[in-house]
Amino acid sequence: MKRVIDGVTRLVRRYRLDGNPLRRRTDRWESAGLAVAVLLLLLALWPATAAARQAYAGAQAEGADRRQVRATLLADAPVTALSFGDVGGGGMVAAGWTAPSGRRHTGKVSVLSPAKAGAQLVIWIDGSGRPAPPPPSEAELRITAAATAVMILGVAACLVLCAFAAFRHALDRVRLRDWAVAWSLADDHWRHRPF
Repeated sequence: MKRVIDGVTRLVRRYRLDGNPLRRRTDRWESAGLAVAVLLLLLALWPATAAARQAYAGAQAEGADRRQVRATLLADAPVTALSFGDVGGGGMVAAGWTAPSGRRHTGKVSVLSPAKAGAQLVIWIDGSGRPAPPPPSEAELRITAAATAVMILGVAACLVLCAFAAFRHALDRVRLRDWAVAWSLADDHWRHRPF
């Protein structure tokens, strides 16, 4: 824990804006650039939150029109041989069902076990009466929203950090140029010094 605190203390000392006369102009620019980067990351929280809410509402609305109905199989579910001699069943089988609107529908439904024609099972349908997956649970809605927020924050962090790294690289080039000029002046001073 002490190492983390010491690291944070060093960063604060390095980037704080103060009246130290030994700080170069580029050091002050770098501190200002870091402040802008932190501000941009904080501002990225707003669109991430808005997108998470939109993803949650969209997924919730998508599943809102789904209903459970009873379907009757119109054909036998195929029997398939599984590994080690087990017998299973399933696959897509023709079935018929009545939508809440009263309209009769037929189509293929997924069956997980062997079943005979006439057997009934519960399926999920969408607003148009076609088979659909079940609506997302509350946990799935929250995971979708959280993943959306994390993705947007991650993209924002990558963009901001890349921009800050490019800014620091430009400042380092200025520092190296200034350093070369200072050494050149010192070299001239020492060459022309009378002994």
